[in-house]
Formats: sequence, structure tokens, C-alpha cells
Amino acid sequence: MMWRSLFLLILLVCLLTPAATTAQTPTVTPSAAGWAFDTPRSLGRDIGVIRGLATALDEQGYAHTSYLRASEFMANASHSALIVQGVTRAGDRYERRLWQGEPSAGPTAITARQGRIIVAATLAGTVRLWESRDSGATWRAPDWPVRASVAQLAILPDGRAVLALLTRRGSQFTLTIASERTAGSGSWLLANPLPSSSSAVVAVWQRDAVRTDQGGLPQLVIAQGMAGGVQLANSMDGRTWQPQTIASATPHALALSAVGEQLVVMHEEYGARVLWLASSTLNDGWQVTRLSTPSSMIVEANPLLHNPQTNMIMLLTTCRFPDRPFGSHRAQLCLSRVARDKLHVASAWESQWAEPWTPITMAQPHTAQAGAVVVTHGMQAHMAWVGQFIPSDFLHINATQAGFVTTSEAMATTVRIPTLARMDAP
Repeated sequence: MMWRSLFLLILLVCLLTPAATTAQTPTVTPSAAGWAFDTPRSLGRDIGVIRGLATALDEQGYAHTSYLRASEFMANASHSALIVQGVTRAGDRYERRLWQGEPSAGPTAITARQGRIIVAATLAGTVRLWESRDSGATWRAPDWPVRASVAQLAILPDGRAVLALLTRRGSQFTLTIASERTAGSGSWLLANPLPSSSSAVVAVWQRDAVRTDQGGLPQLVIAQGMAGGVQLANSMDGRTWQPQTIASATPHALALSAVGEQLVVMHEEYGARVLWLASSTLNDGWQVTRLSTPSSMIVEANPLLHNPQTNMIMLLTTCRFPDRPFGSHRAQLCLSRVARDKLHVASAWESQWAEPWTPITMAQPHTAQAGAVVVTHGMQAHMAWVGQFIPSDFLHINATQAGFVTTSEAMATTVRIPTLARMDAP
């Protein structure tokens, strides 16, 4: 009886011991061995969940990341903390806890340029801002230009900050664009270039000064969802704005990117497993394509990656693989590619979304990889995602059904876009 009890105790300890969560070199397979040049690394881990992951690349190509970290049991969070971390202009890593308080699941946003970093987070339904002007060493809370419930951020090449703020009035959201008069002045020009919308979805795109093929595009584009499509405000100087609209479907999430001199809007359709893709030089009309996705894909609107050397276009998203008994699946980051002249050929995308996909294996302990965030600078793409960990198959099945995630962490890697374009090429 004593030996049986001892055996059961040892077995229980083994089951409850978390799996190792240190970042690992990608698995050496034909699909993964050649593409990563920055070993995937853990950005932060906690017993609980990570929400609101956002990342940015500064003009030196250094990454800066923000997210909310919460302890959670049975879907009830006990506290939250806002974390920001990155690399200073001198190449040193930093990590700061900017806030800690009541549970919050709101999004975060971050932008960085010339040693200046701005972070926004929606906490208890209201956006709060933090700013560093010394590459993350010290932080302060700047004055608010407008009270808001959702925010996206940008810093222009001349150092002026631009805030895209959504203010809620009843069921409508009004976009206010606050542009600094001069860099760091704290004095703002306010504009409301778009009509109010029932959508709280907003995204910002900046022209990449390193990419000469983007020279004809606006300096800044801000997009907001609306019923039946997307509305945009474009600016060449961050002060004056030109409105445009795209007729597609009501978006659930938005992502902006550039393919040469074309601006591309990718968005998820609210309440459907559908992606919409729209592109334009902004001097012409918008070409819009509807992309149907299979049940094996978790629909995510991410910026497209473009390799001008081969004119290949890539989309990173999450796919699901049967991995465990009783119908359980493993979520993992996947890559699909089309030639530029097939950008709007729906079948070219949809044919790649039939099993089997080519998985990008980046961290073996992960039982799930999801929520990928992609930003680019020149020919460099920085990817961040949330990985989840469960100690065993038994705990995975039962704990997942109960809504409890043992451990999650933010991960990141940096890749070369040309290498991604060649991955698995015949």
C-alpha cells in the first residue's frame, strides 16, 4: 500500500511539472532549416495568459514589444501587468513593467524611432499612454490629446508622433488623428477625416524609407472598419488627410502592407471564415478579392510580405493540425505564398490552404502557436506570437475543456524575406 501511494505521488509530480520553455533552434527539416537567422526566443512567460501582443521595428531594425500578462484560472484573471521590452539604440536589451492592476484584456500598441518609444494600452475601456525618449531606460505618462478607447501609433521620420484614437459615443466610434506640431512638443493638431463608424477596428501603416519601391505611396495610412467595408485616411505629411473607402465586408481585424507601389488591405470578415484582400496604387480604384479559408486555418489578417527580387508574396497565419486524441488539434504558424501577378487570384491562395500545409516549427514545447504579429523593415521581417504550454496530453485535454491554460509566453524571431520566398521552392 505504501509503495502504491509513493508511485502515485511520483506520477502526480511528473504530470504537474511544466515542460521546458526556453527558446529553441528551429527543427532541422527542409521547410524550417534555412529560413530563420535569429533563433526564436522567449520574450516573457507567466502562469496564465498573454493578450494584446504588439511589436514594432525602429529605423535600426531593433524590435520593441508590448503585451498584457495576466494570471488566470478557469477563465478568471486575478491581475494584469503591462510589459514592454526591446533593444536600445546601443544594442542592449531592456524590459519594463509600465502598469499593474485589475484584469484587462484590451489591446496594446507600440511604435519606436530614434530612441523614442510610445506604448498605448486599453485598460478598463480607456487608452493610457507611456513614452520613453531614451530607448526604454525611463518612462513617463504624457498628456492626453483626446480621451479614447482604442489607439494605434506611429512616429514619422521627422520625429513627430501620430496617434490614431477611437472615441466611443453610444454604438459609434469616431476616429481622431492627433499629430504633433513638432517632434516631442506635446502640442497636437487634431483631425477627424472620416465619418463615425460602428467598428472599433483600426490599423496604421507607414511607408518604409528603406524600400524604394514604396516611394509613390503616402507617408501614412490609417484604416478603420465600417459596415460593409473599410474607410481610410491617407497623408503625405502627417497633417492633411485624404479619405477613401473600400467596399468588401464588415471587418473583424485589419492589416495594412505594401506590395511595391500598391497598398494592400487584408481583413477578416466579421462572423465568417473569410479573408478579404484589396489593393490599389491609391491613384486608381481598389481591386477586391474574397478568399475562402478551410476549417484547418485560423483566420488571421496579417500584413503581406513582399520580396521584390522574385515578386513573391507571402502570408503568415495559424493553421491547425490533428495532434491529440479525442479531436484535439495543435495550432502552429504556417506560411503561404503566391506570385505577385496572382495576388488577386483566389484559387492561388486557396489551393495552398488544403492539407497538408508547410508548418514552421519554431518551439517544440508549444502545444499552440497563435496570434502572430508581423512587422517589416527593408528585407527584414520580425514575427511575434503567443505560445501555450500544457504539461501533458492528459492535462491538455481536460484543462483545455475547462478553459484553463497552464502557461503561455510571448515568442519572437526575425527572418529574411528573400529566404522565406525561397522556402520549399522546387
